[in-house]
Amino acid sequence: MTVNAKHLFRISLAAIAATQVQPTMAQQAPQGTAPSEEATPSNWSEEIVVTARKREERAIDIPIALTAISGEALERRGASNLSDFLQEAPGVGIYDQGSGSQKITIRGISTSLGANENGYYLDDLPFTGVTVPIAPDVRAWDLDRVEILRGPQGTLFGEGSMGGTVRILTKGADLDNWEAKGSAFVSQTEDGGTNRGIKGAFNAPIVPGILAVRVAGTGERFPGWVDNGVTGQADVNDQTFTTFRAKARFDPTERLSITGSYWFYKGSFPGGGSTASDDGEQSQSAALAGGFKYRLYGATARYDLGGAEAFYSYSHNKVDLPQSGPLLGGTLDANIGITVDAHEARIASSGDGPLQWTFGGYARDAVRGDAFVFALFGIDNIDRTDSKARALFGEGTYTLPFAPIDVTAGLRYYHEKLGGFEANSGVVTPDAGDTYESWNPRFSIAWHPNPNATIYATAAKGFRAGQLQPSVSLALAGPLGIPLPAALAQDSIWSYEIGGKAELFDRLLTLEGALYYSDWKDVTVRIPLGNTGFNGLINSKGTTTKGAELSAVLRPATGLTLTASGAYVDATYSGAVPGTGIVDGAVVDDVAKFTANASVDYRTTLATGLDGFGRIGWQHSTPRRFVAFPGFLPGDTIDRIDARIGVDIDQLSIALFADNLTNDRGATSYRSVQAIAPGVNEITASRLRPRTFGVELTARFGGPAR
Repeated sequence: MTVNAKHLFRISLAAIAATQVQPTMAQQAPQGTAPSEEATPSNWSEEIVVTARKREERAIDIPIALTAISGEALERRGASNLSDFLQEAPGVGIYDQGSGSQKITIRGISTSLGANENGYYLDDLPFTGVTVPIAPDVRAWDLDRVEILRGPQGTLFGEGSMGGTVRILTKGADLDNWEAKGSAFVSQTEDGGTNRGIKGAFNAPIVPGILAVRVAGTGERFPGWVDNGVTGQADVNDQTFTTFRAKARFDPTERLSITGSYWFYKGSFPGGGSTASDDGEQSQSAALAGGFKYRLYGATARYDLGGAEAFYSYSHNKVDLPQSGPLLGGTLDANIGITVDAHEARIASSGDGPLQWTFGGYARDAVRGDAFVFALFGIDNIDRTDSKARALFGEGTYTLPFAPIDVTAGLRYYHEKLGGFEANSGVVTPDAGDTYESWNPRFSIAWHPNPNATIYATAAKGFRAGQLQPSVSLALAGPLGIPLPAALAQDSIWSYEIGGKAELFDRLLTLEGALYYSDWKDVTVRIPLGNTGFNGLINSKGTTTKGAELSAVLRPATGLTLTASGAYVDATYSGAVPGTGIVDGAVVDDVAKFTANASVDYRTTLATGLDGFGRIGWQHSTPRRFVAFPGFLPGDTIDRIDARIGVDIDQLSIALFADNLTNDRGATSYRSVQAIAPGVNEITASRLRPRTFGVELTARFGGPAR
């Protein structure tokens, strides 16, 4: 098998290493009191207001497949990070790589090359890995919402939102109420160690109604469970997470609101990630110590114009991903650094007229620097990529005067310029660079047979800019007579969808479903360069995806909520790529063909000031594959079951929990096959943390500002 070590590194850092939702909780318990029976999830007024089209609307009215999960719900169920719950959105696949990042696929859109193929927002920052998709870990504490929009969102959310968009929104500062909350847990992992963590958050109105601040932080340590058979060390893959966030909100007038934010994340993985063999042994060919650190600074301003709202945001993000250790019999020392500055200005309607609209502009500058030293292959490489992107966008929805039908049309113009250089053993080679342009429309029609139902049809385009060919690949391909482009063409996707959503029987039952077809053109893939051990990059014919999604929420009794969802994703390559394992009709890399989820959530009042609660959830996914490398093997069918039971006593909550209750230790990713000796192959894959039992104590206090 031919593997480019530099590209392996880039995969390992990214692959080893969506809308703001405000539920109107008409019967929500006030801050500082225990949830009563009247405040149970099944009795909340679930009319959800979202900004999926960057203006406030009810979720049920929007012709987009949308899942929104509140931060409060995530804390009640004890979620640690995105991989604990994101798959509950139909058509979404995710697995935690144990090194500060997750692999996320939406509706069969998956790749390990180029910028992010699915949109990923940290508050108002659209995150991009520039040349390799990266979805950084986020701890599920003190979040406002996690939202998942499925289907291309290129018109309003821009580059990379081809399969859909995930948006993680943190809680903002409350101008009128103070709040203090904290949580501590301890747990034990089978064949591992004792895990522990502490979390806290505090909100303070400095000048009630005008100025407030909110801070939140976490500190967590998870000892490893993977053993190193060569050194004899046990439980080597420790994980340590430290996070801190701060927000300040200033409303000098009734019309103007200004927010400043800071976000810090640091993950340390000195023994590598969660990759292991089937018998729980660490890789002998690649045991890389790693880390993941990012800092995000942001500022937003909103101004009520009367009938419309003006919005501006600025964000600055700096990411560092160091990695070092043994690799393929040598020693690797490497780092990725990414800096992103993004601006967005827009104006959106806020009235009740038949025409609703949004217009805006976007600017993003990104710099990615890769340092890669691998003496075994004679590599001493520094690579820099500069990306400057600009966009204009607009979308409007018109409600017909004679029928409950909405017609929506939108368009985004995108322009990006790529440049940079590579230095190999001190010899600098400027990249050829390239410029990319794209026009990206979206059309939909929605019929509302009653105020709580929507049936819609949508056609939408998504896009990504191309990337630059590594200079080493160009130098090696020439003598071999293999033509490689200096820059890869941009790829794009057209997706066609029909769907519906409805709240029935006074919200006793909520249903949502969709059928879709997607045609993704010019997807970049790797091609081996003879027997050199390196790969080049070329554009393939692309992929096609046919899929179906269905979800249901049933509230048959007070305090009882039943959920179920499933998705079928038939994603295949549209043509063969000679010299690789890709043939016409081969399954797309890292996509589960079928996923399903179900849960039971119950809450009841046991006595005055005493509530009981319990939850059990199941997540299922079929095996993932990686056909681009023909020697790689499929992963496993995964069935993960989590359970939680506890009581709320006034301001305190005590919960017992079990994660991965059935102790599923299968391969959540494809199995990588690597020769470590003549005739000897090593087979490894990403794994779930083994069965873990624990206890968590949470306290919450708060009330109106005096």
